[in-house]
Amino acid sequence: MTLPEQRTVMIRFEGISPAAATIAAEELRRKLQKSVGDGATINIQKDRGDTQDFGATLVLVLGTPAALALAKGIHDFIAKWGDRVTITTPEGQIIATGDGAKNINVSEAAEALRGK
Repeated sequence: MTLPEQRTVMIRFEGISPAAATIAAEELRRKLQKSVGDGATINIQKDRGDTQDFGATLVLVLGTPAALALAKGIHDFIAKWGDRVTITTPEGQIIATGDGAKNINVSEAAEALRGK
């Protein structure tokens, strides 16, 4: 049996306080975990070791089938929270940042998350 290709994606919350970013990270983690189920491992990572915050960066390890659910979850989250999310793939692509993030194209984002 061949295992699906796995990719690591990082989601950072920028332009907000560390406390607000921690809250946003936890909310998005819960939302995405519901969307992708067992299709991804989602953990929160501390940005700095010298602070007490729980972390504000999500690290996702996902199989390619989970990419569409992940992109849809991110789109819905951005629509609620606004333009505070930067998504970086191993290729260094930034998929959603700034005011245009609210209009993220789910299909294009899913392709980028898949590494296409």
